[in-house]
Amino acid sequence: MYDLALSIHILSAFVIAYTTLYGTIIKNVKASSKQFRLNLILLSLMSLVSLVTATWLIDIVNYSHSSLWIIISYSLWIILIFINEGIIRRKKNIAKREGNDQINVFVEYLIMTLIVLVLTLLMIYKPNI
Repeated sequence: MYDLALSIHILSAFVIAYTTLYGTIIKNVKASSKQFRLNLILLSLMSLVSLVTATWLIDIVNYSHSSLWIIISYSLWIILIFINEGIIRRKKNIAKREGNDQINVFVEYLIMTLIVLVLTLLMIYKPNI
């Protein structure tokens, strides 16, 4: 079960990394772009999958849910979902309402990319803080 949970967790991490890097590299996206809409869905969905598999892995290897690095990781995942759903999706809806086709999402995706980098470091090094 450990290998299955870890595989799913790593796969979701790659999808999350792709979606955040895509937004950072593109900077201005078209609100009507199918790729942009797909990325909005994928980021939230894979963040939830990552949260579930992380909880599963924590139980399998008997880590403590009260470890500071795990609490920080959960908080960062929630912030990641909030930025995606609360800020970027709202920007998309406002742009559609106003008739704008281009949305500047560089700052939001840059912040999410940095969050993903911190999450990756926390998952790899598992600091005892």
